[in-house]
Amino acid sequence: MKVSEFWEGVDAVFGATLGRSYTSDLYLTSLRGTCEEALDRGVAPQEVWDALVDEAGVDPSMKWIHRLDQKERRRSRS
Repeated sequence: MKVSEFWEGVDAVFGATLGRSYTSDLYLTSLRGTCEEALDRGVAPQEVWDALVDEAGVDPSMKWIHRLDQKERRRSRS
């Protein structure tokens, strides 16, 4: 996962506003900080994404949303 795919996944799964709030405000114990802090420290985007999906209680299949094409992303969000 690339950093750009991480942010696309945040927007697709949580919506832009809530997603950005989660990434900047939600403390993830497994990362010892927020998503933004972890990315700034150089933690792999996939590891950060997996931790966010787990903590937020999202369907685990969303861990791979960055591998879906745009039509499939829209369907999975519905």
